[in-house]
Amino acid sequence: MRSFTRPVIGAVTAAAMTIATFPIIVVSVVAADLIEEFDITRAQVGILVTATGVVGAALSPVLGRVTDRIGPVSATRYVLLTGMAALTAVALSPSYAWLFAAVLLTGVPNGWSNPATNTLIADNLGPGDRGTITGVKQSGVQIGTFLGGLVLPALAALWSWRVAILWFLLIPVGGLAGMLGRQSNQRERSESDRFDVPLPVSVRWIALYGYLSGAATSAIFGFLPLFAEEDQLWTPQTAGSLIAVVGLTGIAGRIMWPRIAERRLGHGPTLRIIALLSIGTAVLLALAAMGLADSWVLVPASALLGGGAIAWNAVGMVAVMDLSPTGLIGKGTGTVLLGFLLGLASGAPLMGLSVDALGSYQPGFWVCAVLLAVCAVIAGKVPRGSTLAVQ
Repeated sequence: MRSFTRPVIGAVTAAAMTIATFPIIVVSVVAADLIEEFDITRAQVGILVTATGVVGAALSPVLGRVTDRIGPVSATRYVLLTGMAALTAVALSPSYAWLFAAVLLTGVPNGWSNPATNTLIADNLGPGDRGTITGVKQSGVQIGTFLGGLVLPALAALWSWRVAILWFLLIPVGGLAGMLGRQSNQRERSESDRFDVPLPVSVRWIALYGYLSGAATSAIFGFLPLFAEEDQLWTPQTAGSLIAVVGLTGIAGRIMWPRIAERRLGHGPTLRIIALLSIGTAVLLALAAMGLADSWVLVPASALLGGGAIAWNAVGMVAVMDLSPTGLIGKGTGTVLLGFLLGLASGAPLMGLSVDALGSYQPGFWVCAVLLAVCAVIAGKVPRGSTLAVQ
């Protein structure tokens, strides 16, 4: 059996992360198509994001423990396979009810992807050598975001949004091909069978950071194209390009920030900088909604979103790997994901309800700014590295 090389780990884990989160990108990019075809409200669009987040949040702690037991190779294969099934179901949904059920299924790979891929990296690379690969892995989400924002609208205009989605099944197929003949390293996993093993307090602070950041991110990201179309009067294609901007800067941010955290600043200070940058996104969008800034500010706001709030997860995942006890990386990751995905689940529908009720995006954007400011404070509770882990 062949072992994993660094390029293969990067490619496989990036593919797993892409397919696990791509349905959220689909909902954001084709929101207008979904509203028209299924005759639904903006709040119902937000509920679709909630569905995958709730299922992922509920399952992530359990799937984290499963990953610790069955090994990262098997777990990552299951992520790719369930991701394929879920994306196919989304594309073929004949009604909103079926679409909702399909999105529920996407919560499985969404909740499993980080525990599986984090453990795969830790199984093959030691502390101090994980930052760049973890950044590449987490940038898989942004690769999907970039391709979704740039390619999905064009394919949808050429054929339909359903056919456009099916083209992206090539991503998990490539990931599965990269795993042929691979196996996990043999390591002692008995500690992971003990459900009462406590995690460091620092991991729980990261989970709270993830919840607040996730709520703000899903509120902004989930409605960014629709805000550009409805409030700023952009065309659907131009509005979709904002998602491509988020994806492009997110790729750079997710590769850059973990390396900076691991080699220079440390985890906590890096998370604080990311939160402060993210506040800029919310403020710029709020000013645009108030008519106090030109609509062109949506471009730098999107860039800050990708390089800031969207990129936090890469640093958070390296921190979990460094701060979690040996054999409990899956459990630690699942705990952080529980917080993060609950945040993702709550932000988008609340933003949708706010816009429907108040007729403006402005209040929601200001609330997001406040949540991100709290994240900057919480980052002070996260240690710089594994040697400073709190007990």
